[in-house]
Amino acid sequence: MKNNKNQTQKLSENTVESDAENHPGSFIAWLQHIPAFLFNEQKLTQTRKAIVLNDLVDSSSPGMDYFTLILLSCTIATFGLLTNSAAVIIGAMLVAPLMSPILSLSMASISGLSRLFKRSLIAIVEGSGIAILLSALIAFLSYRLPFGVTAAIPNEVLARTSPSPMDLGIAIAGGAAAAYALAHPRLTAALPGVAIATALMPPLCVIGFGIAFMNSSIILGASLLFVTNLVAIAFAGIITFAAMGFGPRNMKETSKISRSLSISTFLVVVIGLLLAALAWNTISEARLYSQARTIILDSIDRYTTANLIDLTITSESDVKNISVTLRTTRDLTYAEVEEMQTEIAEELHSPVALEIIVVPMQILTPDGTPTPRVTQ
Repeated sequence: MKNNKNQTQKLSENTVESDAENHPGSFIAWLQHIPAFLFNEQKLTQTRKAIVLNDLVDSSSPGMDYFTLILLSCTIATFGLLTNSAAVIIGAMLVAPLMSPILSLSMASISGLSRLFKRSLIAIVEGSGIAILLSALIAFLSYRLPFGVTAAIPNEVLARTSPSPMDLGIAIAGGAAAAYALAHPRLTAALPGVAIATALMPPLCVIGFGIAFMNSSIILGASLLFVTNLVAIAFAGIITFAAMGFGPRNMKETSKISRSLSISTFLVVVIGLLLAALAWNTISEARLYSQARTIILDSIDRYTTANLIDLTITSESDVKNISVTLRTTRDLTYAEVEEMQTEIAEELHSPVALEIIVVPMQILTPDGTPTPRVTQ
């Protein structure tokens, strides 16, 4: 007991000290005044800071427990993705231990502790690599052995291949909540909710699916989602830890913090712009599909009764290749299809190559009066 007390005192002496008093004009000092407006209490005591720092140092050192949880959470998440089970995937998020080294990365950045930074980064890289390889192996075997798994890519996988600016906002808020809850023991019950909101393990498993399917779009989309969550959580952790009074011990480490904060801010801005561009591209594609669908149905109604089954649009140079599958009551003539192609090109203001696949359809209506109601 005495040894533990001495260790705590030693950590208190070596812990991160705020330089708000010595450098009142610094950015760190400005951040450390935020608790007065956002939080119900002022900065943490030095003893509590020492405990938080000690916990993060321990969690940044990957050991058997860390890798065991990585393997288990990855296995749960992968099977959840395979079975399209959101409940199973949520369970994997609760088991995944990746949040701790990311917050350790934030603490190292705000404190100027280069050794903690390296250890946290190694833990993240090793855990992510193991998760990707294991999920790729499970997905590869599941789709090639007679387990009854269909060849279609699960919807839960596809849902994690198109990140948006909303994902960035969720990760920033989740990272701030995780850092704040970690520093206050009475709020640790909020950490499971943060783990669910800021998904870290499922995107890694989706990368493994992309490798198993040899699908570059899945790999790139899931990688962007994971990097978005990683950078946003680390950035939010830096801001939150600074606001709670953590900071450099001396002026020499201030330059390290400024560099880390600048890099993380730059990455958040770059990722935000990239996500905004992707979101705009998605909105433009959805608008194009809606416009093309409306034009096609309006045009086909002049010739026959039809139901739209499928619509695919691809771009090649300046030409939009539109493939339409329709159920119709009669076959269309080439002249009618050519007229439809001209109308679509005029409405879209772009050259169009139209292909229509017709599936015959019959509409049967019995003659005579409706069947009388049966009376008892």
